[in-house]
Amino acid sequence: MTPASEVAEGEDAVADQLDFTQEANGCFRLAESETQAEVKTILMGMGYGWLTLANRQKQLDKGHPGPIEEPTEEPVDDLV
Repeated sequence: MTPASEVAEGEDAVADQLDFTQEANGCFRLAESETQAEVKTILMGMGYGWLTLANRQKQLDKGHPGPIEEPTEEPVDDLV
């Protein structure tokens, strides 16, 4: 296993390997087919977390390293 210091040598080395939006969509797709409410809730939360990272990455790419805008309300769970 490669130490974290070696992985992060290049700027955005780890972020370039992940498409945060694609990860979010994967979580949402899994949540749609999940039958257990608890697991569905966890997957939805993970999806929203990935979307938060995607939005943060967009801000950084535009040169706006401002604060992370997190939702102030709980998302509506349309899958339940």
